[in-house]
Amino acid sequence: MSNSIVSRRKFITAGLTFAAGAALVGCGVKEAASPATASTSNTNTEAPAVPWIYEPLDPEVVRKRAYENYFEGGCCYAAGKALVDSAKEKVGGPWNTIPTDMFKYGKGGALSWGTLCGALNGSLLVMNLVAGKDIDQVGNELMGWYTMFPFPSTKMDSIAKFPNQITTIANSPLCHVSVSLWANEANAKINSDEKADRCAKVSGDTAAEAVLILNKWKEGQFVPAYSPGSEFTSCLTCHNGAKSMLDNEQGKMNCAQCHDDKLQGHP
Repeated sequence: MSNSIVSRRKFITAGLTFAAGAALVGCGVKEAASPATASTSNTNTEAPAVPWIYEPLDPEVVRKRAYENYFEGGCCYAAGKALVDSAKEKVGGPWNTIPTDMFKYGKGGALSWGTLCGALNGSLLVMNLVAGKDIDQVGNELMGWYTMFPFPSTKMDSIAKFPNQITTIANSPLCHVSVSLWANEANAKINSDEKADRCAKVSGDTAAEAVLILNKWKEGQFVPAYSPGSEFTSCLTCHNGAKSMLDNEQGKMNCAQCHDDKLQGHP
C-alpha cells in the first residue's frame, strides 16, 4: 500500500513538474517574441541630420525614370521617386527609408490645385536633403531654370508617345501657368494623352536638371546662373526684401505676366 501511495505521489509530482516546465517553456517563447515586437513598435529611431550622403548620379538615367514614373503617380512622384531610387542604388543608407509613395500628393501642382509644379516640388525635397543649408542656392537655381526653360525637351522622344511637341516657356514655377500656357499653344486638353506625355517629359527634364545642379554642387563647381529677367528685376528690388515702404510683396517669380506698372499703382 505504501509503495502504491509513493508511486502515485511520484506520478502526480512528475505531472506537475512537466506542466510547470511546459508553462515555463511557453512563457519563454512569448518572452522571446515580446522584445522583438517591442523593439519594432517602441524603438525611437531618428532620421540622420541633413545633409544626407550624396554621390553624383546619371542625369539621363534619372530623366528616363522620371518620365516613366509619371504615368504611375504624376509629376511630383515622377521626379521625387526617380531621384530617391537612384540615390538608393548609389548610396543606400537613409535613402532606403523614404517611402516614395509620399510624393503622390504633389501631382498637378499639389492635388491638382495648379500651385508649384510637382516636378519642382519632388526635386526640391530631395535637393534639400542633399544640400542642407545650401538649398537656397541650388533650389533657387532649379526654380529659376524651370521658369526659363522651353518645355518639353526632345530627350525622351525616342520612347515618348508624342515626340516633337510644341514647346513653351512658362516664366513661372506654377503648374497652372506652365500647363495652361502649353495647352493653349498646343491646342490640347488638360486631360489628354498629349498633355500627360508633355508633363512626363517635364518631370524628366526637371529631375535631370536637379541632378546636374547637385552633381556640380557635390564637386564644388556649382555657380548660380539664373538671374531675374530685366522686365521684373526692378519690381523685386522694391517689393521683395528692400527696406522700403513698397516692401510688401512675397515672391520671386516674374510678376509682369499678371501685373503691369499701372495695376501696381506706379506712375
